[in-house]
Amino acid sequence: MNFSALSRHGAFVVLLLFYGAILALQFNQGLASGDGHGIVRTTQALLNGGQLDVSRPPGHPTTEFYLFGATGWILQKVFGVEFDDKVYLVCQAAGALATLIIFYNLLCHLGATRVRAFLAAICLAFSAQFFFNAVDGEEFAFGLLFLLVAVRLLVVRPATPNFSRLSLSIFSFALATGCRPELVFAAIIFPIYCLLNPELGRKYALVSVVLSAIAVSFVWLPILFMGIRAPYTAGMSFRESILGGVYRIIFQAFTPPVFLLLCWTLVGALREWPRQIKSRNFVFMISCAVPIIFLAVFFLHPSKAAHLLVALPFLLLLAVDRSLALVLALTFFTLFGAVVNIDIFKDRQLAPPFFVSGSYFQAVHQKPYYRLNYLRKLFDQCQDRPAVIIGNAWPWDFEYHIEHVNLPLHEKDFHGEIKKDIPAFLSSGDHCIFLPPEAAYEDALLAEWQRKGYAMKMDAKLYRTLFARYDVRLAISSASADAGGVSFTLFRID
Repeated sequence: MNFSALSRHGAFVVLLLFYGAILALQFNQGLASGDGHGIVRTTQALLNGGQLDVSRPPGHPTTEFYLFGATGWILQKVFGVEFDDKVYLVCQAAGALATLIIFYNLLCHLGATRVRAFLAAICLAFSAQFFFNAVDGEEFAFGLLFLLVAVRLLVVRPATPNFSRLSLSIFSFALATGCRPELVFAAIIFPIYCLLNPELGRKYALVSVVLSAIAVSFVWLPILFMGIRAPYTAGMSFRESILGGVYRIIFQAFTPPVFLLLCWTLVGALREWPRQIKSRNFVFMISCAVPIIFLAVFFLHPSKAAHLLVALPFLLLLAVDRSLALVLALTFFTLFGAVVNIDIFKDRQLAPPFFVSGSYFQAVHQKPYYRLNYLRKLFDQCQDRPAVIIGNAWPWDFEYHIEHVNLPLHEKDFHGEIKKDIPAFLSSGDHCIFLPPEAAYEDALLAEWQRKGYAMKMDAKLYRTLFARYDVRLAISSASADAGGVSFTLFRID
């Protein structure tokens, strides 16, 4: 082990240890991400029954088939450990730490001082969406990891073309698309690399596009054999996509101060575009191109702020190259945003800007462990009359606390028209039936319970989320509301 190298980068090593400890503390607090649970189920189906499936179309073969499949097989065969929620969370943490290492190494290789590289790593580590997906979430960190590896393989000194490294870079990019399909738009880095290299040029730029297509097809072979299905739509009109996209960019993907600083960084970089083209600065060019492309594409499907995570490391590359003061400001506001943030929606209703808990608390408190107080208040809605209660809590929230003997409930599946198996949680026989949010669309099943004399209750915030999501100026003040012909009494839990 090279201890002198470790001592030179001691601050970064301490950051990794500190960050890893934060993530490790959450391993036993449950998995909050619905897509994360889908990934675990898909991996378990592959390991236990040899069934290849996708948790979300069009598919995520790198993680669900190659990475998690191989990890689960080794754990199962060698150690007798099943691939479950906890193993998935460990994998997420490992992917996040590996991403930080590659990003830091890339910065150092590009000539950044250790101080700037360290500060930029902090900005990435504690950015809202990176931390969300490190502590829980989906495969965004793994997608970013393979994309940064692809970039790192292209950055060599002297800047002479190396076909082996280019091929490995293209394959790493293909693996990134197998983590997050939208990363296919990052393929622009290969034509840019070839066009800026005088020994390659246009011919090799076209060849790189063809090789990228071949590599992506190879990674996606299991999904191609199954048949690719179209991804879920965002379910938003054009106006909603624009307004919702702008909100998610400013308040969820970043924080308002960080967003303004990054915008200033990108605008300043674009002013230098002509000079940098003449100097054939590959890293500068892709650091401008990738964020612009993903910011534009985001408005086509602005369902998740994490889709913009890919832009952040490239914007940080520009910031590091600009000035230490800018990096310090980004670091300060990133850490501040982890503690306190600003929002303009309260219970999905437009409101004047106000302070809310930061990204750290939002990411951690979504976990099942921290949902017990809400579930107990939800349980208080069970009174003398039999009731069906739809709360803003998911099946895994109930299951976690039933397993830990915190709630006197038992689970039973019901058959619905939209979803075949609807998990329900019953108390005192079937006196009170607690249902997850997805059951709110099962009109026939809910109408049947209403005919049987059950009181129908729903969390008012959940009702707005499901049925009045984009009526941001309308306050729901009524104590009751209809959904699918079923009348619900609305309740509020603070």
